[in-house]
Amino acid sequence: MSHEPLVSVIIPTYKRSEFILRALKSVINQTYKNIEILIVDDNNGNNEHRIKTKLKLESYIKSGLVTYIEHNQNKGLSAARNTGIQESKGTYLAFLDDDDEWLNDKIRVQIDKFATLPEDYALVYGAFKQIDQNTGNQKIIVPKYKGDLSKILGLNYIGPPSMVLCKKHAILNIDCFDEMFKSREDIDMYFRLSKKYKVSFVDNVLMNYYVHTDTMSKIYSDKLVYLERFIEKYKTDLVIPKTRWSELHERLGELYALNGFNMKAINAFVISFLHRVSRPQVLGKLFISILGQKQYKKLRKFD
Repeated sequence: MSHEPLVSVIIPTYKRSEFILRALKSVINQTYKNIEILIVDDNNGNNEHRIKTKLKLESYIKSGLVTYIEHNQNKGLSAARNTGIQESKGTYLAFLDDDDEWLNDKIRVQIDKFATLPEDYALVYGAFKQIDQNTGNQKIIVPKYKGDLSKILGLNYIGPPSMVLCKKHAILNIDCFDEMFKSREDIDMYFRLSKKYKVSFVDNVLMNYYVHTDTMSKIYSDKLVYLERFIEKYKTDLVIPKTRWSELHERLGELYALNGFNMKAINAFVISFLHRVSRPQVLGKLFISILGQKQYKKLRKFD
């Protein structure tokens, strides 16, 4: 029996049967082997997406390589991850979205990093490759922040949940993912975690993160709703320091502009600039937002 800690890998899946085997195989191919794999099927009932997903996973389920869990109905990504957490047996938790893909040493380098850290560190992340699924364009996103991030996090300076490795007891201690968040659920979790624990990173590229640009209009709409909810939930904590409050309103202004709420965009950009006058770029965004949604998307090069 391995003396290395068990890592529980939680893969929620919803309407993406065409990608699920790519994600699963990237877990099976990990150089770190003391892993349990839990796939949480969040499709509705026995619809076509569930049927296709189960068919592709059939041999892995029968062999016992995968623990397969069905939701009776779609409950959302946060709920699917929470189901996996509750059923997991590992000391550490790793999350993998069904359309993402790990590099082979992902878990190994994170476990090795944890071995060097004090007990109050609960999350390790790293670099990742962002790939546009439609154009094939790629870029590497490198990690920047570690230690106590409680005065920094507001925007997502960590990255997608598919990249992180967390201590299970810490995730349970902050009540897992907030199921009221259908988007921005990762940042909400990171923010609460940062209030009690520290964060570190490795320089290694850990995963391929796939972006689907053909769904960006829906994503912009969701991101606006849940950024507003995030600010409302944590407002008293977020206003200090001023830099974080400015960053949040700059992002809020962008989302208002992308969704066609011009006056709200202008107001958000004004608040952002007044809290950080050293960033004149905000004024540029403000003036572009006056031109309207189409011009904002065009000039800011948003699809």
